[in-house]
Amino acid sequence: MLKIAVCDDNEEHISALRKMLDEWSENKPFAVIIYEYTSAESFLFSYPDKPCDIILMDIEMKNLNGMELAKKLRKSGDMLPIIFITGYSEYIGEGYDVEALHYLLKPVEKEKLFAVLDRYTKKHVPKNNIVLSCGDKNIHIDPENIRYCEARGKKTEVHISDENVLPKRTPYEHHKIAINRRLCYKKEYQTPH
Repeated sequence: MLKIAVCDDNEEHISALRKMLDEWSENKPFAVIIYEYTSAESFLFSYPDKPCDIILMDIEMKNLNGMELAKKLRKSGDMLPIIFITGYSEYIGEGYDVEALHYLLKPVEKEKLFAVLDRYTKKHVPKNNIVLSCGDKNIHIDPENIRYCEARGKKTEVHISDENVLPKRTPYEHHKIAINRRLCYKKEYQTPH
């Protein structure tokens, strides 16, 4: 599973990045969870409880900006990989000071973002997940998040506890995925290599 934080004070930019990240993660052999933050402060507040593997962060934000957030992380010894996404090229030098993984200029070209993420995941392989075919979409689930499976007629319901893995469709404490049992036996319960 790969946990990506997106921090930008412009919700339209967050939405565009989420769309690109969803496209990038579609055929990956691991789950991708995306956390969204509209300020550096909200990220700092949530980070201890929702740690992430990498952050895509704007630099120019109100109050605490992205560069100040990066410096705070580094000062505390946290080497969280940072991809700066901004419209200002004058911060490139400071990006090196905080050992940023990469620097992308807005508007972000998805090919460049995909290349950076591919390089990162090649070196930091997320742990294997189970891939379930659910309609026209594959869903990646950490096996530790499966609570139980239940046969119902010709379908199997997989009950999971990690609400971040699936779209939020139900108000339940855990989610159910109804899948065709025949498909599961073919390949979907195999862990990717």
